[in-house]
This record gives sequence, C-alpha cells and structure tokens, in this order.
Amino acid sequence: MQTSREGLGVFNRDKKEILVNNLFTQYGNLISDSNLQATEEIFSICEFQKITDFINKAQKRPSYNEERRMSVHINKNGRTFIVECIIFQDLSFEISINDITQEEEQVRLKRQLTQNIAHELKTPVSSIQGYLETIISNPNIPQENVRVFLERSYAQSNRLTFLLRDISVLTRMDEAPELVEKEQVNLSKIVENILNEVALGLEEKHITVVNKLPSEVILTGSSSLLYSIFRNLTDNAIAYAGNDIQITINCFREDEKFYYFSFSDTGVGVPE
Repeated sequence: MQTSREGLGVFNRDKKEILVNNLFTQYGNLISDSNLQATEEIFSICEFQKITDFINKAQKRPSYNEERRMSVHINKNGRTFIVECIIFQDLSFEISINDITQEEEQVRLKRQLTQNIAHELKTPVSSIQGYLETIISNPNIPQENVRVFLERSYAQSNRLTFLLRDISVLTRMDEAPELVEKEQVNLSKIVENILNEVALGLEEKHITVVNKLPSEVILTGSSSLLYSIFRNLTDNAIAYAGNDIQITINCFREDEKFYYFSFSDTGVGVPE
C-alpha cells in the first residue's frame, strides 16, 4: 500500500481506520486544508459529504450480496482529485484518492488544441476560396491580377501543408519542443506578406496599419507558427475591432536573446 500511487484507506463499518497509506493522509490534508489529527476526521469535512452520506445510507440499508461503489470529483486549490469508495459485504469499506490534476490538464489542452486546429485551418482555406471565387466570378479580370491571386492561393496551399505538419507535431505534446523545426526567419517579410494578403479586408473596414518593424528582423523559429501568431492577431482586429481604426505593429525592444513585439489597435477592445 505504501508504494501505491494512490491514497488508500480501509475502514471498518464504524468508520474506524484499519489501514491507510501515507498518500491517503497527505491527500486528506490537502483536501481538508488542515492537518487532520486522526484519519477518521476526513468524514467530517464538507468535501467528503457525498462519500459520507453514501456510506451511511449503505449501512442503514445493507445488501450483503454485492459490493457497492461510488466516486466523486473534488476540485481544491487548483488540483483535481477523484475519490472512490467501495463498500464490502461486511460493510467495511475502502476509499481511494487519486490526484488527476495532470490528466485533467492534458484533456483541457487537447480540447483547446482541437479548437485551435480548426481556427488555424480556416484562415488559409478561406483565403484560397476567396481568391479562386474572385477569378471564377470575374471572367474579365486582368491576367496580372489572376496571376497575383493564383500566387497567393499557392502560398496559402503551402501554408496548409506546413500547418498539417505542425499539427501532427503538436498533437504529440510531450515531444513537441524537440520536433518543431526551427530555421532563420525574416519576420519583417512575414508581416509584410500578411498585410498584402488581408489588404482587401483592411480596405473594406477603413483600417490603416502602422508597421514599425525594421526591414530585416531575423530570428530563429518556426516560420509557419510565427505566421500564425501575426495572421491571427490581424484577422481578429479586422473581424472584431470595428471600422476606421488603426493597427500598430512594433518591435519595441530587443536584447541579446529576444525580440519583444507589440500588436495593438484603436478599436473597441475586449474584456481583460
């Protein structure tokens, strides 16, 4: 029991301790926010009320033919525990406590990752559709414009390829830092390309962009992921900030290791 990765406690029908391991005591103290003087005190704390009621109810109406069990989730001080109680035929019972904080966080991160993937894929797909729709619906469009739109569609299709590669990396979160390919990236060029791609959207909303980035900001990183950062910020400003606003992009500081960027607009803003 002492080497188990879960807190384990075995009690008789009167809620008296038969055997508990150290982890059970440790988790009990964490959940109760105090150092319990006796293990049995755990049945008087509010977080264990459902478990205590379950035990009391089972003892009032005993069924000797089968085991009964119940589990509850307890969130306390940023940690998540799952507590399970098994009542045996003689009405003694076992309680196990597992700290599942890390597992819950991974579930949350994967859910967030799925949402982010959908958001990331939507941008290049929408761009490609927009350019091709413009070409198809305007048969008299100048060939020079057709070529520009096709080049941009091709660039976005390449972006889709890189995104799919990045997604396959990000879904393996534990390994991700080692798997992301880093290279020399001209961030100034990336931002310049983004502003060209969204020029129509900026024009429709009467949005001006003040790009204060130096002409050659060279850094080491993932070109695709860096593109995503500035493209998402720009798309969100166009979609939600309003009309007749100004976007300002700036590299406001640098030191031996890092560049520091700011992206702001004069729009309606969002709650903090």
